[in-house]
Amino acid sequence: MDLSGKIFNYWRVLRPSDGKKYYYDCECLKCGRIYSVYQSTLKNVKGKMCKECAAKEHAEAQREIHDEIIGNKFGRLTVIGWKIDKNNRTVYTCNCTCGNKTTVGYTDLVTGKKSSCGCLRKDESSKRIERTYEPMYKKQKDAQIDGTIAYGLDAKVSKNSKTGINGVSKTKKGKYRAYINLARKQYHLGIFETLNEAKEAREEAEKKYYDPIKDKYKGK
Repeated sequence: MDLSGKIFNYWRVLRPSDGKKYYYDCECLKCGRIYSVYQSTLKNVKGKMCKECAAKEHAEAQREIHDEIIGNKFGRLTVIGWKIDKNNRTVYTCNCTCGNKTTVGYTDLVTGKKSSCGCLRKDESSKRIERTYEPMYKKQKDAQIDGTIAYGLDAKVSKNSKTGINGVSKTKKGKYRAYINLARKQYHLGIFETLNEAKEAREEAEKKYYDPIKDKYKGK
């Protein structure tokens, strides 16, 4: 069956191609160029015009789609332009509400996979940290009496202590120094010949300074 003279989509069939069975010389009605086209392609919607014109038509359709997105907001990002990158991918240039500018791939933007320049993840991370440590901060605030954390007054003796007693250290001359920490300051209580004397000085200081703070904390 000779298809000469018939029109299929944007193809006008001129004549059978020389030496090619089932091929026809056809004019692309979009650009006027002549191509040899397989007969089944003429009836195929995907092959309704030459490749060059099809590419231009696709590009124009894409341009319209992408131009419509300009000015739209996706999460914290507002699209201000688009381009085709070196990998032939469509990327959008966006302004973020934090003031930064960033580029986002088409798929990541329209699917919501990326909705900020990265500041959203940082903010959410900060909030998670805040929620994690908020109970601890509240506990410290509630326990702060006269500049001192009340529950810290009952701290265990450090493993590095050479005397085994809080607030008592051994001097280079073999004597014992007693001291007490209060409101982030250290107060010297004296140098003593024996460990027991230094221990008693420390205990007296605890009664004088620590016990009133503990009583206030218990009374809260």
